[in-house]
Amino acid sequence: MPRDDPDGRTVLYIGANLATSASEVFGEAGVAEVCPSFRVALLSPIRPLRFVDLAGEGSAMAIGALPMLGSGNVARRLSQDWARAIYEDQPLDHRADGVHYLSAYNNGPSLAVWDSQGKVRVGLPLVREGVDVPLDLPGMLVRLKEVLPVRGIPVRTINSSECRRCQQD
Repeated sequence: MPRDDPDGRTVLYIGANLATSASEVFGEAGVAEVCPSFRVALLSPIRPLRFVDLAGEGSAMAIGALPMLGSGNVARRLSQDWARAIYEDQPLDHRADGVHYLSAYNNGPSLAVWDSQGKVRVGLPLVREGVDVPLDLPGMLVRLKEVLPVRGIPVRTINSSECRRCQQD
């Protein structure tokens, strides 16, 4: 669920593919309850972005962390504490826009982009359509039903009135 940061910081989590992104969104619940307001989008950077790589072999050790930090194999609170420390301390020789890591639920490549406004946009160069679509769009729903059940996450559609996230907004 979205949280408000007292300092006004934002984090945009991006998965390399639908399986990774959807597993991260629905993995903890164990079921993908897809309501009409859920969307998926292809994103592209507005400018070159730099990331602290936590997924590469030995890369987490460069900032004093164990490799399991970048593998999604640590408690969420610990990974968030590390991300906050990296954001605040900027331990490398360049200012990072976020971290590159492997997702906890799918082990797929993922990015956490800090304060993403002005860094990414919905869409891809030279692609005009189909880059921001509802998850319950028939073609997208078929794809979800292909990638999630094999990961132990059943998919079902629900109305906005049944959606806990929509009711909290």
